[in-house]
Amino acid sequence: MAGAYVGLGIILIFTLGNLLDPSVRPLVMGATFGIALTLVIIAGSELFTGHTMFLTFGVKAGTISHGQMWAILPQTWLGNLVGSVFVAMLYSWGGGSLLPVDTSIVHSVALAKTTAPAMVLFFKGALCNWLVCLAIWMALRTEGAAASCLKFIAIWWCLLAFIASGYEHSIANMTLFALSWFGNHSEAYTLAGIGHNLLWVTLGNTLSGAVFMGLGYWYATPKANRPVADKFNQTETAAG
Repeated sequence: MAGAYVGLGIILIFTLGNLLDPSVRPLVMGATFGIALTLVIIAGSELFTGHTMFLTFGVKAGTISHGQMWAILPQTWLGNLVGSVFVAMLYSWGGGSLLPVDTSIVHSVALAKTTAPAMVLFFKGALCNWLVCLAIWMALRTEGAAASCLKFIAIWWCLLAFIASGYEHSIANMTLFALSWFGNHSEAYTLAGIGHNLLWVTLGNTLSGAVFMGLGYWYATPKANRPVADKFNQTETAAG
C-alpha cells in the first residue's frame, strides 16, 4: 500500500506544480507532499525506505538476521513498485490531465531524473532518505496530548525539505516514471533511463536509511533505551 500512498502524493504535487510559476513551484510542491508519508504512517503500510532503517534496528536488536533483512528489502521494494504503477494506471485510465500534454512537468522532470549522472542520483538519494527516515523517527517519538500535531509537523517539515531541495526518493520516482511512461513522453525517455535512476537512488536511499539512521541512532542511543524485541515489532508495524 505504501507505493500507492506515495503515488497519490506525487499526483497531487505535480497537479499543483503544473499550474505554478517555477519560482514558487518547489515550495508549494514540498508543502503539500506531506500527505504521502502521513498516509503511510497513520494508515500503516510497508515503505521500502522506512524499512531500511527499521530492519537495521531489527538486526541490531537480534529480532531478525542479516539474511532476513536483505530478503525483506527487495520484496518491499517490488511491492511498492506494484502499488506505484497501479496508482499511475488508475490516473491514466481516469484521463489524467497531466499525461497527454508533452510540456507537462511530469515529462520534463521524469526525463531529467532518468538522464542525471549516477553519483548525483546516489547522493541525492542518500540525502532524501535521511530526511524521510528522520520524519518517521521523530513522528514515532512524539508523546503526550500534542503527539498528533507534532507527528504532522515532523512529517511536513522533513518532506518540504526533501521536495524543495530536489532530492531523490526511489518509491516516489516509481509513480512519476509510470505517469510519464503512460503519457506523451519524449523519445529520449527510456526504460534504461528509468532503471538507471532507480538503481542509484535505491542505493543512496539504502545507505542513509541503514547507516546514517539505523546504525547512527542505534549507537547514539544509550543501551538501556535501545529497541527490544516487543517494542521494535510494534514500531515497525506502525511505521512500515
